[in-house]
Amino acid sequence: MRKILSIVFVVGLIALVFTMENRRQAAQNQLEQLTVRLEQLQTGNTSQNREAARKVVERLRKHIQLSTDVEPTVATIVNVEELRKRNPFYNKAENGDHLVVTTDRAILYDPDHDIILDVIPVQLQPAAASAAGAKTRPPLVPKK
Repeated sequence: MRKILSIVFVVGLIALVFTMENRRQAAQNQLEQLTVRLEQLQTGNTSQNREAARKVVERLRKHIQLSTDVEPTVATIVNVEELRKRNPFYNKAENGDHLVVTTDRAILYDPDHDIILDVIPVQLQPAAASAAGAKTRPPLVPKK
């Protein structure tokens, strides 16, 4: 009886090790895929991103005068609910709209309806004025 029990225990242990190894390999593969996808999202195709931003700014210039000195920063809104919690400026925005930031204002633009949703004046704080040791982008501060 002990021999049979020992054999069943060893076979069960081997099956457990085999199952755990398969799960580990599956998790490793998924992690590698997610890492590649994250790198793609973070770096993206910069020429494609620049071209898309240029097109947004070009369409926006039909509605509002923008300085040609500095190229505006263009961001696509992907989580409008989170932005609305932080700032009422985003109340009119939807996912897929664009935030265009120039040196003196932030503009919400709806590319589907080709309209400006809102504009607020901003002041970009220089890095020296930001918190000591902070390594983030300068925050947008509404002008008063």
